[in-house]
Amino acid sequence: MKGFFKTNTFKIMLIIVMVLLIIIIYTAAAGGSFLSDTLGFVTTPMQKVSVAAADSASEFLNLDALSAEELKAMVEQLSSENSEYRRMLVDYYDKEQENEQLRALLEIQDENKDAQYVPASVIQRDPSDVFYGFAIDKGSLAGVNVGDPVIVSQGLVGVVTEVYATTSMVTSLYSEEVKVASISKELDESGVISSNIYTVANGTLRMNYLKSDTKIHEGSIITTSGAGGNFPKDLVIGYVLSVEQSENDISKYATIQPYADIKNAKDVFVMVGFPGKDAEGPDINIENPVTDEDAEAQK
Repeated sequence: MKGFFKTNTFKIMLIIVMVLLIIIIYTAAAGGSFLSDTLGFVTTPMQKVSVAAADSASEFLNLDALSAEELKAMVEQLSSENSEYRRMLVDYYDKEQENEQLRALLEIQDENKDAQYVPASVIQRDPSDVFYGFAIDKGSLAGVNVGDPVIVSQGLVGVVTEVYATTSMVTSLYSEEVKVASISKELDESGVISSNIYTVANGTLRMNYLKSDTKIHEGSIITTSGAGGNFPKDLVIGYVLSVEQSENDISKYATIQPYADIKNAKDVFVMVGFPGKDAEGPDINIENPVTDEDAEAQK
């Protein structure tokens, strides 16, 4: 224990205690001003910086010194600047959307090089339409006609059924009115894509009039066949979920899961021209379904 008083640690502690005693004694004699001055020496530079910043802001925004006309001019200038920023933001979103459409169009053109397209955006959906039809922002002035197929990069979504000068109405594949000649190219088997209130509730389609000994199976890819000239061939529709016996026991049908998100399509392309369009002269978009007699003949 005696050796501790000779160590450097003890000496340092002793020096600290002495310094503190000197400060306390001096502070008592000087009325506490020394301690305040010492602390002030440290904090004053920081206070000066904050005060300077506040003074600069106050000088910059000295609204009390401005007249009513000057304040009005300032408000008008800020409003004008905000309007310009909003316009620039809208232009940015428009360009971004246009770039997305161009990228999707390049993908589509790789599959249908000889077709002609009009890019369009979905501008309205009818909440009461259980088949998810929609309106687009292109019409006859852009070359859109009744019967033109409407697609996205993932595949077919519908067909144009009403055309105005600058807008058009699209009936989706989920509609009971739309029938599309379809095929499994891998197996060279054809049928007709349709839908009803029950299939749309599950987000699926139905490929009818398959042969009783059909080779179409789960996972088979289904595309348009091009028969009838209403739709070009090789547009992707979906893939097979299951194959079932038809209600009439004459043929079978396949449940199809569409590749395209028909319910939420936003940017689409109208196919205004393609090889074989209206080759047999139909002027409407609805494919003629195969009859039960035709299906029985195929059996």
